[in-house]
Amino acid sequence: MPEYNVVNGTSYHVETPAAVIEVLERSRQNRTRIHVSYGDATTGRDWLEEWDITGFVGRSMGPIRVPLLIANRRSIGGGAILDHCVVRIRSSVGGRVLYQHPAYHFGSLNIRPKAEPVTLSDGRTLKIDVIRDGQLHAAFETVEKARHWVRKLGVVAPISA
Repeated sequence: MPEYNVVNGTSYHVETPAAVIEVLERSRQNRTRIHVSYGDATTGRDWLEEWDITGFVGRSMGPIRVPLLIANRRSIGGGAILDHCVVRIRSSVGGRVLYQHPAYHFGSLNIRPKAEPVTLSDGRTLKIDVIRDGQLHAAFETVEKARHWVRKLGVVAPISA
């Protein structure tokens, strides 16, 4: 069973940095919508997750009340925040960095045309790759969609010829 630090009634993983707890608690109390970046807590490398990373901080019910990321103000529940794996927290409005791991990085990203376009079963054709550290990370129909995805994650990626 994991160990927890309880702060203001919320149970945080024992390995969660105090600065992350402070930002999550402040966001919960002020109802600030945030964008959470998960990653390797040792190296600071962002996992570049794209699902369930934006919302309001709430907390679960029961004897161990863990922090939740709640999609919007009308939602009544959400997924548990992997608070010990947070490498960056930004405000959703404006993207101001509220917390960042001292060694935060996302690797080397490049946006480039696919060598061979791929047509999906739904008829869409993926023509653009996002390459991370030499490995395919994501694929898109257009450069604009790839740029939008990269901007949403709050990182900068050059476009290769």
